[in-house]
Amino acid sequence: MKKILAAIYQRHFFDQHLEKRGVISVHNGYSLLFAFNLFLLLSAVIFMEPQKVFREMLIIMFSESHLVTDYVALTSVGGALFNASIMTFVAIAVCYHYRVPVTGGMISAVFMVTGYGLFGKNLFNFIPIFLGVRLYSYLMNQPLKKYLLIALYGSSVSPIVSFFAFNDSLPAYFGSFIGYLIGVLTGLIMVPLALHFQALFKKVSIYSAGFTSGMLCTMVAGICRMFGLDIELRGIVSKGSNLSLVIMMVSLSLLMIGYGLAMAVKRKRLNMRAIWSHSGKIEYDILRESGVYNTMINMGLMGLLLMSYVSMLGVNLNGPIAGAMFCVIGFSACGAHVFNALPLFAGVLLANTMNIYAMTETVTVTAAIFAMMLCAVTNAYGWKGGMVVGFIHTSMVLNIDVLHGGLNLYNNGFSGGLVAMMIIPLLDFFQQIADTSIFKRKKQSGGKEKVTYQATSKE
Repeated sequence: MKKILAAIYQRHFFDQHLEKRGVISVHNGYSLLFAFNLFLLLSAVIFMEPQKVFREMLIIMFSESHLVTDYVALTSVGGALFNASIMTFVAIAVCYHYRVPVTGGMISAVFMVTGYGLFGKNLFNFIPIFLGVRLYSYLMNQPLKKYLLIALYGSSVSPIVSFFAFNDSLPAYFGSFIGYLIGVLTGLIMVPLALHFQALFKKVSIYSAGFTSGMLCTMVAGICRMFGLDIELRGIVSKGSNLSLVIMMVSLSLLMIGYGLAMAVKRKRLNMRAIWSHSGKIEYDILRESGVYNTMINMGLMGLLLMSYVSMLGVNLNGPIAGAMFCVIGFSACGAHVFNALPLFAGVLLANTMNIYAMTETVTVTAAIFAMMLCAVTNAYGWKGGMVVGFIHTSMVLNIDVLHGGLNLYNNGFSGGLVAMMIIPLLDFFQQIADTSIFKRKKQSGGKEKVTYQATSKE
């Protein structure tokens, strides 16, 4: 009996893939993730009518779901949260089954699945994308664990499945077959593309998978239009006050801060400076370097910052805005924090005061929130670089959805990848100019430095 219990512990609870650094174990990490999923489920149960669960889930799964399809508007706050809790459970359970390490990237992927579970992503359109990635791992004779996070990030293309499955131009059964077939093929080719595109923008965009998804969906949308199959952008967004969403988001943020602070103080591991000095690049695992409790505090603080921004604008929370907030809270496990977020917010606000779109429109609010994916730019190039990319990101994201017709849920990620590819070389260029300025430092023989002024022209 003891051997059986020991084998179960070794298989399910023992940390086999992380170094023993006292940061986070498999058991502890997944316990916290399942607790988060339970919080979502309880929130859904509180805010929904139980007798409508089945009907609302059918409405969500059998909708076309491309941008913007707010599940709160289609059903209710409880129905949207219930769908998000289902998708979150699936993501966590699959990662747990395949023994994916609990890292900042994994936390970010799970929270993005949660966020897009409020608008656009459901179990019906997620399955074929996952099967496509599974097929790729089989063909390459590699473990699925190696590509599982790409499957979670890459499920942004899920609306492709729903678009074909429930398009009025196609017969029902034929449309479902075509939708699933295209979904599997999309998941299959997504992995090599994602691995290739990652290097193009120096990994400074936490939302790198959104760029891959955007390129794929742009290709699919172009082929559809070539054959006369139009893809119209949708604008299904809930109106009015959703106080229940506000209560849920604030409660989650406070719970994360409270629990993280209590445990960090108890175990003498409180060190927020390690997070605030983090470079923000995705290859640096903030969760393992700073600890789970400091990371939870940071995630909660970002949640409160985003709620403060939305409240300042007087915007009512809906599915897309709440979903964007979940995604950015997940980014906070990969390097986003209050101090590198503020310059990005400043750039977005500057752009919003100058453009033709109202600052309170859902598209502009989500653009401001999702700009946090470029937080590494602030660390690498200072607050000026952060403001520049925040401004340019806003100008692009408000117009880029016409390329993919709303088939890419990670529209802001597509824009963020393009911004990173174009702006980072320019920022490097201006930095080199600054380094070779007429004001240079020369070392004297005594080892001290003094500033000398060199004229670039004859006097």
